[in-house]
Amino acid sequence: MKVAIVGASGAVGQEFLRVLADRNFPVDELLLFGSERSAGSFYEFGGARSAGSKIMFRGQECTIVEASDDAFEGLDIVLGAAENDIAERFAPSIVKAGAVFVDNSSAFRMDADVPLVVPEVNPEDALDAPRRVIANPNCSTIQLVVALKAIENISHIRRVYVSTYQAASGAGAGAM
Repeated sequence: MKVAIVGASGAVGQEFLRVLADRNFPVDELLLFGSERSAGSFYEFGGARSAGSKIMFRGQECTIVEASDDAFEGLDIVLGAAENDIAERFAPSIVKAGAVFVDNSSAFRMDADVPLVVPEVNPEDALDAPRRVIANPNCSTIQLVVALKAIENISHIRRVYVSTYQAASGAGAGAM
């Protein structure tokens, strides 16, 4: 399977890499995309240091390249770990190239034609993605609905009141 990560150099992109490795996801080819700035920076991933625009993944050196509209041909899955404007900018090119775009930003969360999926709760919804874009809720919601699903399976939930307080990490590397 040919997989790409848009926003590979950020905290979420690096977590995507960790999960792909830890779960032994069937990646035959991995492409890493970032901004012009990201494509020329220094990163450390999983204890392996890499200079310039390189990241080690499963013992192979991968180069972070600048994302462009024509860079998605031949891909099966593109994982989005970038801001809303980047997700909105490249989603049409990703799906036009034939890939499924799994986006972590909030750009498509309220779109009626984009399923909002938490795999532990509603994985079947990912199978019906008419625009070939799949969104996920924010981090607080994901944790909450996983727990609520387990409770709902035992006894119907009638109402939930929630307050969340976001960490500085939610604002990205600049806030950190």
